[in-house]
Amino acid sequence: MRFNKSELNALATSPATKFDKEGLLIVTDRQEGFLWRSEVRVERWCKLRGNLLFCLKDKDPKSSVSAVLVLENCRARILNEDCDPDGYIFDLDFKDSPTERFISYSSAERLAWVYSIEQASNETLNLLISHLKEQIVAKSRQLPLAMGNNIDLGVPVPPAMIQQQQQQEDSEDSPPVEVAPTFEELDLSELPICETALSCDSLPVDTFGRDPNPRVVCSVLQPGEDCLWREHARTELQEGTRTPQFLSTMRFQRSAGFTASTRLRFSVHDVRERMTLTSVPLGHAEVALGVIQDTTRLRLPVGSPRGECGFITLVSWSPEAAVEPGQATGNGLPPPPRSSTQLFETAGGGSTSSGSASGRRAHRRTQSLPPKLGVRLFVPQQCGLQRVCAKPRLHTYRLHSSLGADISVQETLLESRLCCVLPQQLLSIWIQREKELLQEISGMGELSGEWRWRQMNLLEEHLRLLKDYSQAKQNIQQLARDGVFFKRSSVKTDESLEFLPVNLHVQRMWAQNDTLQRRGFLDIVTVGAFTRHDAKGRQCGGLIKLLQESKSWKLEQSNACKVQAANDAVQATKQLRKEIVELMSQLLQLASRRCATDMMPLCDQMVSKTRTLLNIWEPSIVKEAVDFIEQHRIIEEPENVLMEPMSPFRKITQQLTALELKSPELEDFATPVVAPPDLWPRAQPPLMRSNSWHPSNSSPSSSLDIRAIDSLQHVVKCYNEHLRSLEQGAAGQRTEKDALSEAEGTYQSLPLAWHAQSQPQSQSQPESTPIPAALQLIDLDELRGGGQQQPPAGFLDTKLMSSSPSANYYRPTEEPEPLDLTQLNIEASVMCLECKLKFFCGRRDSPAIRLRHPKPPMKREGFAVAPQQQAPAPDVISAPEKPAQQLELDLKPLPTAAASGSGSGSAVKKGNKFTDGLDLSLTTDWAAELRPSMRKLRHAMDRLLKTARLMHSVQRLQQDVRCNRLQASIMYRRDVCFSQALTALVSSLMLRLWGSELDMAYLVMLRDLGPLAYFEGLLTLFGNEADMWSDMCIAIEDLSAVSFQLVRAQGEAALAPMPRITGSRQALEVQLPVPEHSLPGNGTSISFKITPVFFNIGINGKATYAETVGQTREQHRSNWDNYLRLSQYYGRYRKLGLGSVDAGESLQSLLAFMEQQLRANLSKNVKILHLAEDACRLMDGLRFTSCKSAKDRTGMAVTLEQCRVLVREFQLPAKHVPYALSTMRSEGTRMDNVLKNIGTRKYAFHWTQVPFLPAMYRPPVGSYGKAQT
Repeated sequence: MRFNKSELNALATSPATKFDKEGLLIVTDRQEGFLWRSEVRVERWCKLRGNLLFCLKDKDPKSSVSAVLVLENCRARILNEDCDPDGYIFDLDFKDSPTERFISYSSAERLAWVYSIEQASNETLNLLISHLKEQIVAKSRQLPLAMGNNIDLGVPVPPAMIQQQQQQEDSEDSPPVEVAPTFEELDLSELPICETALSCDSLPVDTFGRDPNPRVVCSVLQPGEDCLWREHARTELQEGTRTPQFLSTMRFQRSAGFTASTRLRFSVHDVRERMTLTSVPLGHAEVALGVIQDTTRLRLPVGSPRGECGFITLVSWSPEAAVEPGQATGNGLPPPPRSSTQLFETAGGGSTSSGSASGRRAHRRTQSLPPKLGVRLFVPQQCGLQRVCAKPRLHTYRLHSSLGADISVQETLLESRLCCVLPQQLLSIWIQREKELLQEISGMGELSGEWRWRQMNLLEEHLRLLKDYSQAKQNIQQLARDGVFFKRSSVKTDESLEFLPVNLHVQRMWAQNDTLQRRGFLDIVTVGAFTRHDAKGRQCGGLIKLLQESKSWKLEQSNACKVQAANDAVQATKQLRKEIVELMSQLLQLASRRCATDMMPLCDQMVSKTRTLLNIWEPSIVKEAVDFIEQHRIIEEPENVLMEPMSPFRKITQQLTALELKSPELEDFATPVVAPPDLWPRAQPPLMRSNSWHPSNSSPSSSLDIRAIDSLQHVVKCYNEHLRSLEQGAAGQRTEKDALSEAEGTYQSLPLAWHAQSQPQSQSQPESTPIPAALQLIDLDELRGGGQQQPPAGFLDTKLMSSSPSANYYRPTEEPEPLDLTQLNIEASVMCLECKLKFFCGRRDSPAIRLRHPKPPMKREGFAVAPQQQAPAPDVISAPEKPAQQLELDLKPLPTAAASGSGSGSAVKKGNKFTDGLDLSLTTDWAAELRPSMRKLRHAMDRLLKTARLMHSVQRLQQDVRCNRLQASIMYRRDVCFSQALTALVSSLMLRLWGSELDMAYLVMLRDLGPLAYFEGLLTLFGNEADMWSDMCIAIEDLSAVSFQLVRAQGEAALAPMPRITGSRQALEVQLPVPEHSLPGNGTSISFKITPVFFNIGINGKATYAETVGQTREQHRSNWDNYLRLSQYYGRYRKLGLGSVDAGESLQSLLAFMEQQLRANLSKNVKILHLAEDACRLMDGLRFTSCKSAKDRTGMAVTLEQCRVLVREFQLPAKHVPYALSTMRSEGTRMDNVLKNIGTRKYAFHWTQVPFLPAMYRPPVGSYGKAQT
């Protein structure tokens, strides 16, 4: 620790200094030479002040200081109570320093010194303060509040605390209950009783003649109390002035318990040291709130024990001054505002006729002007802001514009209610995907050789991911139940909450310049970097490097491209199937109303999508996969199934049905109405499980599900290790018999409960027994007792369409259906359906369509129709007994009369065989005629999806094991980053849709262009922040593939609007609820995608090093690419004619200047960020600001942008910007954000880091220091 020698000497020798203890002591001095060491006892005069013990050079009290001891981490110890030959000895034992010995002349003097030294340390003082706080809490039954000279610990009094106090006063016998401070009850649209600005004059100087550093703290004395003052608000700190004019204002609201009789104390403090905020009280003034409310300007003397020490002036705005007759409510207060801003006093008199009202008007700070100018109090309209955000923190300011008018500024910090909701929905989608992949792998059946080991590897990998996703979802659910809406930056490395964005908050600034008649909002979403934090600080290079490694792996592996193509084909098949079913549902609705004119356009769309569906898969790929299955699948004889024990693979796959294969929160296609089928069916139908999909059963708890997954993963891992050992043993001349015996030994490692479940319930029927009807695909209309009398039912409802394994997956013992047969069934169903529709529309003579081009026949062997299939209907083609070429000929359009001469010579009947026998005049129920063909088409599409998933699993099995593991780790990291990014994006969209008025121009921009989302990064491409930047680039890029749709919020959904995420990992769609009155009434839906841009500039000391060693080239390249994207977006924006002409010219000049700055490639060129901010604001885009934890550098950037907006649009003078910046950073909502994250009001900047920051990004002195971040 360093001390200033001259100041210590002045403190010790000044006659004005009051010491706690002083007197003569014999001090032991140590003297050392090159070869000798000795101790000398010298009589010195010693003085104790606080925790500093001054030892003077001799026994003269006016001599200079010889040594100073800091009495921390020390203990005074008396070895001998009696008098020693040298005197009365006591020692000072220090923790990390040698012991110091002192000798006094009497026993009483020694005891006095020991007692004073023990009471001098800060540790003892803190214990004493804690004890006093406990006594105050016991008396007042309240939470402990900030006390002492350090005035930096106070927080506003929460309303819940005041309500609790009133309840306790009513019932004194009730035990004290501690209530955590909450800001949920704060209504942002509530009208304050009054708003007050403060200024002081004639403040005293200190003993050295220096001007004070004043700050005013407002404390509250509630009615019924006489001694306990609670801090309510405070102003910023001004340096070296006796006449401060404070920018921060104080608001007094009725919901906080303020009344006219509430006593207020305004204490003026002189902050002597800014880093520790050590202050000295100068004096205080007390006044009732009613007095402030009755006058707009009040000057009070500041009193102290030493007498008057200056004056404090309160300039207030009370809304009661402009209440017109008939506007007041029952309690005499005006109604809450409902417009964009509410004017409470009109300049120049207005409609009020009472003299008292005009006499209370005054200007805030210009004391030379007459106190009868119009004063206006504005309250911004927040719309439905608090429906999507929670726990607001509010700060208000009054600034001077260049024209002398006031600029009203309101700064609000809120938490997003969606922070825990959206990651849960994403995790549900990813959990469902892992369950699908598990079913795909188990549907291949048990394989032989090395493929069984690879198959178990895939099972183990997906079970691990399923467990991780499920555990993460359970953790987030617990956090949501606790009412937490954000993740603190101090726990950003907690892997249990890694899917949540770090420190997600909404920063809103509202400003009003009455002279310019201009007002508006600035909304910025602040969030930590979208990355997966490593608790041990390990670096992996980020997603960009990992994806490059994966790409190199794919180039080496010839099968990798096939895996990706197969996955894309599966997703395309699912999407097309869903769209075709939706079209069929619309056709059924039109058929029930006999609307022939609207049916053919839908039919054409269905035919087009079906044609695309039939051409997705190449027959050669399907043939390779089928041949692979036929070659390596282990086929068990039916007569031996019941006699031999189940193999480990069969036991493992049997237990997959216990993992709730369909997530109840998802409605991808359906919530099945039947239990999942047994993968290895026995004679009896499987019993309904307690955790099955049946609607009457509630889903199991997450903890039980996770334990089951973990247990199954452990079994798979053990069996996988055993198979690996078998492979190694086979290389060492191991016999097949030994391998089988060891395989049977692994049965004992399975849980006993699984053995019981696996026992056959009946041994009278073989495995080939057809599946009971309860497990087959059923239609809800048939269950109700007749589909003819019911509206379109389950088989065409995308919300009830079955996605159970029996519908979309092959069982391990089931042979795959030939692709040609599936495609022919689809084609026949569509042809039949299309012909019937044309018949109903009066076009019965139209020939049948052709969906596919004839292909040369391919020889197929080993195919068999699945045993559970019913007898084919007339419009579905069954297993062929003739060559495939004959089947193609049967599906050709029927020949017409003109072409009959070239055929067999006989006249062919004109018409279509699918509509023969139908009489339009006798057909009354069109839907009944269409429903059978639609049902067959949907079942055929299900079988195509089965085949597609089987092909995908075979391609994945043939891929290299290391490539699978790398892709799984990349996918998990990408999911973590994407979850954080999408949560922040949807929070910003909901803020825009609910937090402000929606005009038609913005809706047109959403529909025709989509919004711009500008992400501003302050990361450094050095160390682990380089990985964060890499992750953010990929996560932001992934957002461009997400589709958004606006839906109308009605009823209870409008009170708590919640977005809904549907789709798959490759095709996500987010449904955004909007106020009912905002969407046009024509019923058209608005869908859009965003255009994300990401500009990053490092600003700290590590950024200087990164630029020096040339590590910012990737950052520059990325910024340039995003500039090109921004320019393209502006081009589309201009073509649509959006925005004003002036805004278009400004945008063009901004982009041109940004290009110049990018080409210059200067060090820490933050102008790029400022230009991107202005461009985004002019195009009404979404704003995001991020650093590592969205706390320190983000706070500097957000406050700077707010001041830039005030200068650019509200005429704040440039010379006032530094002081406004300092005020917002030290006393604004960004400091509240720091307090919420780390529990202290200090930015985590070290004094050595501050000089490396750009000048406008440096925090004010005293607002930063050593802090855990």
